[in-house]
Amino acid sequence: MTNNSIDNQDPIDRYFSEVLDVHTWSDHPEIKDLTNLIYDELGCAELQSRSNNQGNISVKNMLRVLLLDLYVRWLTDPNLATGFHKHPRNYKPNSRYNALYINRKIIGVESLLEEHGYLGVLNHYNERSGTGPSFSTRIRPSQKLVEHFNKLTVELHDIDKHHNQECIILRQKYFDDEDRRNTTVDIEYHDTDFTNTIRNQLQTYNTLLTTSFIDIPSFSKASFSRPIKKGKRAGQRTTISIGPDNKFVRRIFSGGLESDWKLNGGFYGGWWQQIDKEYRSQIYINDEPTYEYDLKALHPTLLSNRAGKELPADPYTLQDHLLTQTSPQQQRQYVKLLVLMAINASSPSEAYAAFRNNDKKDKLAASLTNNTLSSLLQSFFDEQPHMEKFLCKGLGLELMGVDGQIANMVIDYFTKQNEPVLCIHDSFIINYKRGEELRRIVADSTYQLTGYRIQQDIKNERLETTRPVKGNIEGYKEPVDVTFYTPNRIERTDQYVARRDKFYKWKELKSE
Repeated sequence: MTNNSIDNQDPIDRYFSEVLDVHTWSDHPEIKDLTNLIYDELGCAELQSRSNNQGNISVKNMLRVLLLDLYVRWLTDPNLATGFHKHPRNYKPNSRYNALYINRKIIGVESLLEEHGYLGVLNHYNERSGTGPSFSTRIRPSQKLVEHFNKLTVELHDIDKHHNQECIILRQKYFDDEDRRNTTVDIEYHDTDFTNTIRNQLQTYNTLLTTSFIDIPSFSKASFSRPIKKGKRAGQRTTISIGPDNKFVRRIFSGGLESDWKLNGGFYGGWWQQIDKEYRSQIYINDEPTYEYDLKALHPTLLSNRAGKELPADPYTLQDHLLTQTSPQQQRQYVKLLVLMAINASSPSEAYAAFRNNDKKDKLAASLTNNTLSSLLQSFFDEQPHMEKFLCKGLGLELMGVDGQIANMVIDYFTKQNEPVLCIHDSFIINYKRGEELRRIVADSTYQLTGYRIQQDIKNERLETTRPVKGNIEGYKEPVDVTFYTPNRIERTDQYVARRDKFYKWKELKSE
């Protein structure tokens, strides 16, 4: 069927969708049985080539991938759609980014699912002038397919959403003549000793994440709903899974082959990067509380160090209160945001535009003129004159390259210790018992790469206890009051306990 609503569900929302994941796989018997049933009903065998050159994946297995993708999204949120491209150019079976070798025949598979009433569909929209957005087709399971899904006992643990997926990504910007717009694409590359090394490190890390229980004890569901702040769906809400389907991490490099793997290289993915920061302090790893260690003002500090100077502890609080319509605290936040935008921007005007577009709900920020923002940035330069030569020079991706190297050293160290550490750009989350070890490794890694040690803060609120300590040590022969910090404990919901127990049962069965 071809409509934009499915029975009692909300109409399909173009913006509430995720692109088809061509790496979703499972050998669960129930999935195989469902695939065989629908394969025969659709007559998919007619799509299978009768030549000797059939490629590396059968039509039946492409149907399995498509059904699994729809099933995972349905488990996450029944209203979540899949973005499905119907142009053969989107399916390159020999690409390193298509590990299951999905080819153009999947378009025919999807068409058969439509014809037999297994999908709700919102057709593609293409703005040929290039002045507006274009959208691929959106698909969602119809009630007919949902009836099959309801019979399955397959859990997310039984589905590999990233089967053989490439985790080292190289991207490049270019102008798409057909769509008449600037776009960013993942490009092919030849492996080197460097890419092989970092891929092996990251694959080992992803394996550790797969076998680690990472969750939030206060959550009754394995998902998180949050408001969307930017884009066409601003003001609406989106659902983020915090389950095993959303833990895969990639390193993404920018600048194409010309960058020589020096631009960006940050760690992306994992639901901990997608939730609001106030919930990050509630993350438990393997049923233990965690601490988040933050590298303070990392990019400005790296630039300041290049000039052989150290920034003050708080470089964003100016002596003069220029924005009289704001509080001193709000002006500080604006200065911080403006400096960060200027680090990434290639020109002042680009920095000012990025500042205004950062949060459309902040009407005051959006109303500040170029002249006002220029005065604010100049006041920062007046107090930190050595920084002027670095800002608005487009150095953001280069600095992110340093971030990526620091994070790689930290993650690799703890992965070898079989201790999962979660990376959130310029901060790390780890079991609180290993917190001081993390602080040391981050400091050593940063010093090794930059020659400087960068200040770190624990972002969690902690319990503070003071009690007298004495012993046969100089200075402690008489009782001395010592302050201890322990993590806030979070009450576990029954649903969290059930998720935890199910995970450990799955892990036990997997190891047999």
